[in-house]
Amino acid sequence: MVNVVVNPSRAFVEKSTGHALEINGNATGRGLVDLTEGKADAAMVSEPMDIALAAAEVAGKKIDGATLRMHEVRKDEIVFIVHPNNPVTKLTLQQISDIHTGKITNWNQLGGKDLPISVYSDAITGGTRAMIKKVVMNGADYAPSVRSLTSVSRVAELVPNDEAGIGGLGRGFVKPDTKVKLVQTSKIERPLAFVTVGEPQPKVKQIIEAFRAASK
Repeated sequence: MVNVVVNPSRAFVEKSTGHALEINGNATGRGLVDLTEGKADAAMVSEPMDIALAAAEVAGKKIDGATLRMHEVRKDEIVFIVHPNNPVTKLTLQQISDIHTGKITNWNQLGGKDLPISVYSDAITGGTRAMIKKVVMNGADYAPSVRSLTSVSRVAELVPNDEAGIGGLGRGFVKPDTKVKLVQTSKIERPLAFVTVGEPQPKVKQIIEAFRAASK
């Protein structure tokens, strides 16, 4: 949400609505907790609501989804990236699951080099991590060796410098000049959205609609 929706259109939205925005990209789970505790007017999520609520529970709070409203702005896709020197170009979702759960630990098990696999992940309370766990891993636990980062944007920064690395992240993080290779696999689509407690306040509704207009 921050990189794909908010940052590219922030100036336009602030100018067109007359509202200044304070953005805190602290991962889906923490964001929903802050929202329900009255610390934010809206939260940002990048996954279906049930997965976002699971991330909030990891962040320390069980939230009743019936109290929330989700306002989708656009669709996005989760992709998996590897170092450009990695000869592995295609993986099934089952293989990606086995990498994240620790069943597959070396690239030579997948036709690659004899290198122990380094797996990079979104923050423990992050929505991308929660969505990969549910959609790709069928709810299985991440292996202890998986590196949980401060935010999903760090995946895009670290994998290009690690020949053994792999990580899942939003397609919007993979810039044209990023020196990584996209792994071919089944498409994983997700919503990018704002969440409010009940119907949004008029000023928040204005902001959401402005971001929708800017994202078309």
